[in-house]
Amino acid sequence: MSSPLAYRRADFRPVPAWRRWWPLAMQEASLLFQSRWGQAVVFACLLPAIVRLVMLLILFGVLQFGPPSMQALGQGRPRGIGAWNPLEIDFYIEPVLAVPGTMIALVLSALVAARAIARDRTTNALELYWTRGISPFTYLLAKLVGSALLLGIVTLAAPLVLWLIAVALHEDWQLLAGTWAPMLQALAGLAVATLIWTSLAILLSATCASPAAAMVLWTVLLVGSAAVGVVAAAATRDPSLRTVFSVWEAGATIARWIGGLAARDAPVGGSAVMLTALLALLGLRARKHLRVAEAMQ
Repeated sequence: MSSPLAYRRADFRPVPAWRRWWPLAMQEASLLFQSRWGQAVVFACLLPAIVRLVMLLILFGVLQFGPPSMQALGQGRPRGIGAWNPLEIDFYIEPVLAVPGTMIALVLSALVAARAIARDRTTNALELYWTRGISPFTYLLAKLVGSALLLGIVTLAAPLVLWLIAVALHEDWQLLAGTWAPMLQALAGLAVATLIWTSLAILLSATCASPAAAMVLWTVLLVGSAAVGVVAAAATRDPSLRTVFSVWEAGATIARWIGGLAARDAPVGGSAVMLTALLALLGLRARKHLRVAEAMQ
């Protein structure tokens, strides 16, 4: 004897069109946290920040509150190297913009942003979104925001948390008083760079037919542009070309310029022109592939 079917009662609550993209963005931001391997990837990407955290605990914890001999060792430590000095902003920002940050951004952006739209295209989800009142623009916005939030865990949240821990561990409030304004400026630069990198990956994903192809093309774009920059700089003996041609270095240059950090003699104008042209080119191609008629075919 079969039992009667039972359905849960649900009240219909209409949602305005301008709010329908937010759940999609949150779904994209939480994508890697839905599996153990994804959580392991996020943890691995946070390892440079964890190493800096251990350094903070040693410098501001053991060396300040430990035995007198350890405190004397802490007072004699070098303070001239900004990238390894927690009293300077470079200590919190450079791990994102230096070589380890490049590899981390490549992994996260390839697994999330570069696959975002191509994955939905493979599963024929675009047609479902278009028929649910989500326009191509709001869909693109949701994918951009969700991927940027996930990438921002490494590029924004990790440096901010490190700085807050350093402020809490410091013996007085001089670190907060002397670095809060430069830190906010540096975070603004990182936010702009994160949006640029995420936008490039999302737009590239919109032009690909499969997630695997999107991952490969995004990797080729990052690694290939860096290689072209190295070759051009070596051929012309102009180190600035390495920044102009490299997608990652160009974004890092803009982040340093906005953050008031040393730009390493890199031309900010050339980097901005290259990234703007690349965004425009990918945007035009993505617009063609995200048309409603294109998705319905």
